[in-house]
Amino acid sequence: MNRKQIEIPITSFTLSDLLALSGKSSGFALLRASQAASSASDMEPFRFPCRIDAFLIGVGAEGEATVSFNLNEYRLHKGSLFVFGPNNIIQMRSNEDFRCHVVVIASEFFQRINLDAKHMLPLFLKIAAHPCLELAPDEAADLQHFIALLERETNGVQSPLTENVIGELALALIYKIGELLNRNLETHPESEKTGHSRAEEYFRQFMMLLGEHYKQERSVGFYARQLCITSKYLTTLIRQVSGKSVSEWIDNYVILEAKTLLKYSNMSIQEIAYYLNFANQSFFGSYFKRNTGMSPSQYKAM
Repeated sequence: MNRKQIEIPITSFTLSDLLALSGKSSGFALLRASQAASSASDMEPFRFPCRIDAFLIGVGAEGEATVSFNLNEYRLHKGSLFVFGPNNIIQMRSNEDFRCHVVVIASEFFQRINLDAKHMLPLFLKIAAHPCLELAPDEAADLQHFIALLERETNGVQSPLTENVIGELALALIYKIGELLNRNLETHPESEKTGHSRAEEYFRQFMMLLGEHYKQERSVGFYARQLCITSKYLTTLIRQVSGKSVSEWIDNYVILEAKTLLKYSNMSIQEIAYYLNFANQSFFGSYFKRNTGMSPSQYKAM
């Protein structure tokens, strides 16, 4: 897969980058499946916040790990299914000998196969709302079987039909995940109930706004005005749903982006400060240190 230019000044991982950093060869040009359990070194690219332009689908085999996906933390262990979509920020918070069966599917790949977007979009949205799921042993074994088939096809002798075969297997894997998710939600309907509360809806809207404006707007008042409610009421709702204040969410988003830029971009600290709408490098440095306990240059050197 050719390296693509990123429109925003963040060096996100391409699929090829991820494979190179994990020590794997590129295999199939647009999709790489590996049943090999990920060791601590394999997860090194995720030690700091990063993005990849691919779907990361895995099933825990042993050990435990805590992973942050867009600031939400999930605990992974044997039997955990995780599906992380492209262009989201992922970070491995801790890795206690976590090993998993994993498949990485480049988002570009889905554009090359016969994908019914209208039919698949609701499924993708549901999976995005529930990126982690605990599986029964037989369910985990079923998904591992799909991953094994994908690995065999991507590592085998390729023909003009190889892409079609892999495409159908990838779609079957997505459909199977959707089936398992629907079954889980039917068994545990309370998993979706909170999404229909008024507070939860405000939280969803706030997070969407935050994702659009956090680089320019860091005041609670701005987001309250966008939602046509008072700052006090917004703070009450957000804390009720998430346990964090609006200011904490804003700071977390800005710091997460700053960490990504410091580690994976070629921007100077001053350029990062201006990109994140700080008056100067000094203000940015103070803000970063107040929230992380270290200076931007110290974090960059880690």
